[in-house]
Amino acid sequence: MFVELVELGSYSHVAEKLNLTQPAVTMQIKALEEHFSTELVIKEKGEIHLTPSGRVIYNKAKEILENWEIAESKVNYYQGLVDDELTIGASTIPSVYLLAEKLSEFAVEFPEVNIVMETGDSRDIIDKLEKKEVDAGIVGLKPRSTRFKVKVVARDSLVLIVPCSNFLIDKDKVYLKDLKKEKILMREKGSGTRKAFMKGLTKVGINFSTLNINASLGSTQAVISAVEAGLGISFVSSLAARQAVKCNKVRQIQVKNLSVNRNFYLSYHKARENELLIKGLNRCF
Repeated sequence: MFVELVELGSYSHVAEKLNLTQPAVTMQIKALEEHFSTELVIKEKGEIHLTPSGRVIYNKAKEILENWEIAESKVNYYQGLVDDELTIGASTIPSVYLLAEKLSEFAVEFPEVNIVMETGDSRDIIDKLEKKEVDAGIVGLKPRSTRFKVKVVARDSLVLIVPCSNFLIDKDKVYLKDLKKEKILMREKGSGTRKAFMKGLTKVGINFSTLNINASLGSTQAVISAVEAGLGISFVSSLAARQAVKCNKVRQIQVKNLSVNRNFYLSYHKARENELLIKGLNRCF
């Protein structure tokens, strides 16, 4: 209850989440403070703040809860118990172009398990993983938390796609300088594709702000459709571009002085690595 109070920042929100009354939550927190004979939280201007003692208790309480989860997962492992649902968070490219085959393998091994997939940009999924709102994440940004197991499960590259009528398709060689007057379509902030592209530009000494960014769109498919409609050009995942290029909806062009490669990562909490479903998911990759 104390951990929930710190993370939700409101007695009423804790009461709602735990299906209790607000006075009941207040009494339990007061009892905890009486046990330690000190204030653990201070409420100022409607916000909850930890005292130094409160910070100690919060950190240790998180450890206790995590150790309890480890104990439960190990007991379930030894008993052969399996949850009936696995929630996977995936960024756009993995959700559309990578996961179908892998999850079909998982379904063969665990036919009784319901697979739930949540999609979002890489930052959203990592945030959900931090909050334990998903069991595992597959993203284009490498999670930095030391609490996660992280594994490279696929490699990709960014390619330039242009409308079939664009003059660039007639050039023998295309360089970044040829693109400065072009309208460029991008994924939204938080997207692994966008971050990989910006990183690639930095490596060759190009400032992202010097490009003519015409629009930021919420999915790779939206970007490809916009390029097809002639709204601009874009750098997108080679995995995502493959079908549109094959069907002559857009043209793929090699940029001579730019190479952007990236990885996709499977991530989950280290405390869960011995759970049957997590181990099963790991085997599929």
